[in-house]
Amino acid sequence: MDAIKMQGIVKCFGPVRANDGIDFTVEQQEIHCLLGENGTGKSTLMNILFGLYHPDEGEIFIHGKKAAIANPNDAYALGIGMVHQHFMLVNQLTVLENIIIGKEQGGLFLDPKKCEEKVSELINRFGFQIDLHEKVVNLSVGMRQRVEILKTVYRGADIIILDEPTAVLTPQEVEELFKILRQLKKDGKTIIFITHKLNETMSLSDRITVIRKGNVFRGSGFGDCRSADRMGVCAVLFKMEGAPVRSRRGRESFCQRDYRGFIKGNLAYGRHVRPGKGGGKRNGSGDRGYPHCRRIL
Repeated sequence: MDAIKMQGIVKCFGPVRANDGIDFTVEQQEIHCLLGENGTGKSTLMNILFGLYHPDEGEIFIHGKKAAIANPNDAYALGIGMVHQHFMLVNQLTVLENIIIGKEQGGLFLDPKKCEEKVSELINRFGFQIDLHEKVVNLSVGMRQRVEILKTVYRGADIIILDEPTAVLTPQEVEELFKILRQLKKDGKTIIFITHKLNETMSLSDRITVIRKGNVFRGSGFGDCRSADRMGVCAVLFKMEGAPVRSRRGRESFCQRDYRGFIKGNLAYGRHVRPGKGGGKRNGSGDRGYPHCRRIL
């Protein structure tokens, strides 16, 4: 049974169709990457799933049952939590206070000891390594993100959405985040990871769904991500056409042009290519040796 099934999701903002009939499925206990360039409708789709936006058309099924998600409280009641790009924490409160606020244990009267015991158990289980009594204002960005993830788990979320979680993290913090996400998966959680970074997608995901211009362009399983898979995702994500380019080192890759028609970068390996560089005979656009790259509009 699928953890999430979204069918025919349409969301318009005035004349702009941010989501144009999207079908999106996530299996239970997997890390599913939602991949696409900025502005393609990834976050809009997940904000609909979390109840922040209401779809103009379409249906949502959670664990096989049709769901009406009017707000985030409905989402949490269905076991769906979301970590946003901009953290929703109160800087002057402690980590523990931020986690339990709105979900206090003990009924009418708050039982701080009982709350702390539950949060501490989650910290030990998933390896968060957080000081519960430290104020959020004193934490690094990576630690604040851990607080947000822990907050969703504390509220009972089995499906966790992360919106561009690595955008402000250092490489070391990214690796630590990935360890936490893999541990959450082992514990039975389902992870939806919104990103536009190909390297992170290929190293972390069980399956990938590519969104382009408000539509699902491709959903594929990438359990064993080899170089050929990387090239295929590049071609789908950026709609490359023609033969791949072979560099001086003999590696095949796809290239992207900027608005002037100059080659902007090597998409498969993250390499930046300056206009007029790269060996070979100079062509009319000012670059050399890349006859098969096609301008992206």
